[in-house]
Formats: sequence, structure tokens, C-alpha cells
Amino acid sequence: MIKIQMPMSKEYSHQQTARPAARLRFWPFALVALGAVALCGCGSNPAWKSQSFAFALLDYSPPAVSKTNVVALRRVTISPLFQSHSFIYRTGENSYEQDPYSGFFTPPERAIEQPIRAWLRDGGALGYIVDPGSGLSPSLMTDISVNELYGDFRKKGHPAGVLQIHFILYETSKGGPGRVLLDKVCTRQTAMTKATPAALMVAWDADLREIMTEINSELKQLPLN
Repeated sequence: MIKIQMPMSKEYSHQQTARPAARLRFWPFALVALGAVALCGCGSNPAWKSQSFAFALLDYSPPAVSKTNVVALRRVTISPLFQSHSFIYRTGENSYEQDPYSGFFTPPERAIEQPIRAWLRDGGALGYIVDPGSGLSPSLMTDISVNELYGDFRKKGHPAGVLQIHFILYETSKGGPGRVLLDKVCTRQTAMTKATPAALMVAWDADLREIMTEINSELKQLPLN
């Protein structure tokens, strides 16, 4: 992981000489703080700074729409374990750490909703994918649950970005939800090139790309109008 070195001011250096007892009290807390930051991999230089990230936006040209369905993303939810703005790192079978310096620029459910909508449009399998607040009445709806969203640091030297999405597509009518057309859970784990927040974001982008490619492929097999 990344090693952090705190710069020492002249004033503090003088205090070290003048007050050895204070020095002994200070270092245990400093070592704990440095250890936590090193574990999170959130520091790239001695000056600690906050970093904000977002999923990559898909660069695409909307395909010609051959379907007549109007599709809405009813909701995108994140498991309570991973709802935080801060990046989450899995360090053991049942242990996790939050990165106090690196996280999503927006709430994670909003961060992932926009690229999912773009991937569905790019796939062209469903019809018209409407934005929130649209006045069009949808004939199909999707519920998307993100069950896993973390950096996996359980294997030393082999960090990975993990993403699991539960995708449900169903018909709608005036009476409420109708027939379920697709119910699929997709999980991806992409190796990180470095133990850094930026590398984790790149891995999550790769996870999402593979998951949405698989979902679009499944959607194209459905007998939709």
C-alpha cells in the first residue's frame, strides 16, 4: 500500500526537544492515523487531500429505436453496507473500512444510475429510455439493486474492484406491476493496477461495462414490441 510521510515543521521540531513527554504522547496517535490512511490507500503525497470520483460516462451515438416501449428506471438502490459517499474497502471476511479521503462526487446510487441509463439506451433492446420526471407513461420498468460495491483488499498484493447488480425488468399497467420479463444478478471482479482510489474507480468502470453488456445481450433475446 502507499506509504505516507508527514512533513515536520520547525516549530514542532523544537517542541520535540523541549517536551519529550509530549512527544511520547503524540506518536501513538500519529501511528494509528498513518496506519489507517495507508490501509485505505488514499494518500498520494505528504499533503493529504480529498478526492471525488464518478463512473465514466458512455460515449455513444443513440441507435435507431426499433422498439415502441417506453422504459423507466423506477429506482436504483445501493445495499446499506455501501451507501456511503466514501469508498468502502473489504479487508476481511466480515470486516470493512471506509476511506475518509476518497469517495463518490454524488450519492453512489445517483453516480451509477446515469451510466446504467446510458448503457440501456446504447443497447437499443428496450425502446425509449426516459429520464426522471418524464411525462410519458412507461410500459416497462426496471428496478436495479447494487448489492456489492467495494474494493477487495483481502488478498495482499491483489486488490480488485467488486460490483454486483440485481436487474429486474417488468411490465406495467394501470393496475400496477405486471409480468416480470427479466430477473438477473450479475457480479464482476476486476483486478486493480494499483492500490489507489483512482485504480479502484477504473476497475468499477470495467465491472459496469461487462455487466451492462451482458444485460443488454439478455434483453435482446426478449420478445418485446
